[in-house]
Parts: sequence; C-alpha cells; structure tokens
Amino acid sequence: MRLLLIAAVFLAALAAPSSRATGIRHDAVINGVRLTYWTSRPITPADVPVLVLHGGPGYNSYSFRMTAGKALDARYPMVYLDERGSGESERPWRGDYSLAAMVRDIEGLRRQLGVERMVVAGHSFGGTLAAEYAQTHPERVARLILIDAAVDLPGAMESWMQTLATQFPEAYAAAEQSDAGKALRAVAPGDVCALARARMAFVGAATATLPEGHVFHDRQQFHVMAAKQAQERLDAQSGLRNTGEIGAALMGPESDFICYSVAHPERLRMPTLVLVGAFDRAVGVAPQRALAGRLPQATLVVFPGSAHFPYQEEPAAFLDAVDRFMPRD
Repeated sequence: MRLLLIAAVFLAALAAPSSRATGIRHDAVINGVRLTYWTSRPITPADVPVLVLHGGPGYNSYSFRMTAGKALDARYPMVYLDERGSGESERPWRGDYSLAAMVRDIEGLRRQLGVERMVVAGHSFGGTLAAEYAQTHPERVARLILIDAAVDLPGAMESWMQTLATQFPEAYAAAEQSDAGKALRAVAPGDVCALARARMAFVGAATATLPEGHVFHDRQQFHVMAAKQAQERLDAQSGLRNTGEIGAALMGPESDFICYSVAHPERLRMPTLVLVGAFDRAVGVAPQRALAGRLPQATLVVFPGSAHFPYQEEPAAFLDAVDRFMPRD
C-alpha cells in the first residue's frame, strides 16, 4: 500500500501544473531522479539555450526566474533547472549528491533538450556545477557564465574569516579562545584542506556567540538590505524551502567539498564571463579574479554596488553585462 501511495504522489507531481512559475514547466526522470526544469519557450535542436543553475546548495531557480529571468526570457532561449533535491525536483532516494552525479544530471538534461551545446550559467553553488560540467564536457559548452561562483572554497573560507575579524570582532575574539580556535592554530602550514575545515569550524563557533547567527551570513551576501528583503519575499512567494539535505551531504565529515577549487582551468577555453559583487564575502572577490586570470577567454565584471546577488542588487548592470557577453545575431 505504501508503494502504491508513493507512486500516486509521483504521478500527481508529474501532472500538476505550477501556479507559481513563469515559462513552461517540464518534469523528466533524468539519471534516475525526477528533475523539474522550466523553459522560456519550446527548445529546438538548432538552439543554443542558456541553462541557469541555482545556488545553495539546495536552493531553487524561482527567485532568478522571477527577476533577471523575466528579462532574459525575451532575449534568449532559457532553461532553468531545479537541481536534484532542490526546489520542485525529487530528492534522490539513495542520497547521492556528489558533484559527479549532478554533472551527469546536467548532461542528461542536455540530451533531454535535444541540443548539441548550451550556454551554461551558474550562481554560487550553481557556479561550481557549471564549472564542473564545463571541465567534463567542454565540447558541449558554447559559453560559460559564472555568477558569484563557488569556485574556490578555501578562498571563500578566508573571506569568511575576514568578515568575522572586521565586522564581528567580539565574536572573532570569543572563537579564538574556543576549541575551534585552538584547532585552527594547530593546522600544519600549507595544508589547504585542513585549513578550510578549521576555518569553517571557527566561523561556526564565532556565529554561535551572536544573538542572531543569520546576521553574519546576511552581511556576507547582501550589500543593499532592501535587496535582501526582496529576496525573502520571493522565497516566501515560492513556497519552497531548502531541506538542508544537500548541504549536510556536501559539508559532512566524509565529504571533501570544503576543499573544492576548479581543478582543470586549462579545459575552460570557451568564452567565459565571471561576474561578482564587490561586496561579496560569501565566495570572495579574490577567487573570482584569480580564476578569471587563469582563463584564456575570460571577461571579469565586478559590480560596485552588489554583494552575492548582483542580479537582485544591480539588475540593469547585470543584464547589460550578460547582453554584452552573449553573441549578437
């Protein structure tokens, strides 16, 4: 009976229209997981669509679709994926949230769309997936757009430490006296992975002393507080929540994701647009500059009035940067 109930729920999800979304909703079983994605119009084999990968990990595509997406839909054939375990897509029964599995999801989606190549755009954690897909299948990526992308987690942890030290000095001082502070001081010089882990634990100890720990992350991600409020309204409107399942898998003790950085930049020979807000402390500006400097066809744009969400904080400048990068018909 339980299996029949699960099957009925699954079929209902495939059939149910989305009242919250714009564009055309699609549900397809790809790589063993039911994935939900939206297109701005029917995609044809002749198209080179723009695939947008959202951040999180575990967030969803709704806020981007309802902001920058509304303008981009009129310009380009757009595809927005809710990644496995995120948004309206299925949580994999086996709990496989490896980067390799998610790259296979993207390749499966390309085949589902029936196109030869795509422009792959990724925000935050979606930037990790975009970079990984482009390194694995460079022949399938016409152009790459990295939006405040998590391309260097150890570098991001360094940015987190700087935020603590400069904006939350009392919390930083308290963490220095904690076990996490002692562990950080004990890390062997040059052990990048161990240093990243220790810094994350240090940040956790520091934010635990704050009356509201989310204030730290808000400061990391938003420069304009009105943009934060707009983002929160969209999140409430979507009715979707991050379960934390993907984050727990990627940041757990058995995962090396905290040590992640782009391993093969030499494979990223396609035109690449690297976008970052000047006040982004979530992934850090320095890692974006460093990666752009290693790519042969990279364009770096730093938005002077944004943090982690430039498409929300400086929408006109964001769209202008994308339009300048995209090929003209």
